[in-house]
Amino acid sequence: MKRINIFHLMFLVYLSSCSNSLDMVDSIDPIPVVYFELNPQDTVFYLTLTRTFAGEVSALEMARDPSLVYYDSAEVRLEGWEDQYKIWETQFTLSDRTKEPGIFPEVPGYCYESKHIYHIWQTIDSFRIVIQIPGILHPAFSIIPVLPEVVVPRWYDHEIAFYPNGYQFKSPGCYGAQYCQVLCEFNYQEYVETWLDRSVTFQIKKNAMTSGNNVYPDHFFNQLTKALTPFSEDVSRKFISIDLIFLYADQYYKDYVETYEYSGNQDIPAYSNINNGYGLFTIIRRAVYEDMFLDQESLDSLSMGHITKKLKFVRW
Repeated sequence: MKRINIFHLMFLVYLSSCSNSLDMVDSIDPIPVVYFELNPQDTVFYLTLTRTFAGEVSALEMARDPSLVYYDSAEVRLEGWEDQYKIWETQFTLSDRTKEPGIFPEVPGYCYESKHIYHIWQTIDSFRIVIQIPGILHPAFSIIPVLPEVVVPRWYDHEIAFYPNGYQFKSPGCYGAQYCQVLCEFNYQEYVETWLDRSVTFQIKKNAMTSGNNVYPDHFFNQLTKALTPFSEDVSRKFISIDLIFLYADQYYKDYVETYEYSGNQDIPAYSNINNGYGLFTIIRRAVYEDMFLDQESLDSLSMGHITKKLKFVRW
């Protein structure tokens, strides 16, 4: 009997391609696989819910069967707790979103949503997600402490000057956070018969809490070039502004990321903080430095530098 876990799908596909006679472990009951990034200030929460699955046919064939991959009738609720008392709750319903791209069927069933507007985050000290699935005796659940809100300081400098020693941003900081990803939303105009507003987002710091706050021009412009690929020789572009986006997360998210970074393709159990299931429940906080601009030397490098000259940004 072959067994497939969503986290190890590619590993098992490889094994099955080597031999049809390999006998895996006996079949087990399906296990929920949960992924939920919670930002308490969002007005809509999205949670993905899939399952482990087993069968005697190939893994690829089983992965295309929605009844083997998704739970489409789960009861999902998010609770807010204060001093061991539940003071808030919202229910999730099945979303019409589909899972794409990949080999899984593009049908609703993996994503649940709650559109309840959340007003009382200031008084909650922990959250609990509870998932009750028909036919499964024990609910999947997880409890996490609140990560405080990030407040953007009024004193941040709107100018980005890459030269001579790289741009050093001052992180807004988030008490209790263990992980901070920094993204750039690069806003520009592109001329195609007329000037059109465009935007592209890319990562500039994987974890600013361990890699420092300097952003060097070669790294930034290389990331921008990758994000704009493919590009056309027939267009012209104008720089408009930059938004720096800081995504703060808790220890659970940090452990989740580092587990996959350090394990590679080894056959080890996936990191999880879900009881009676697999997956991740974590808090993400967001802060943005808006409407930042490049100084003249950095603008010149954008338009004429060896990395970005082919992007056709005009000097102005």
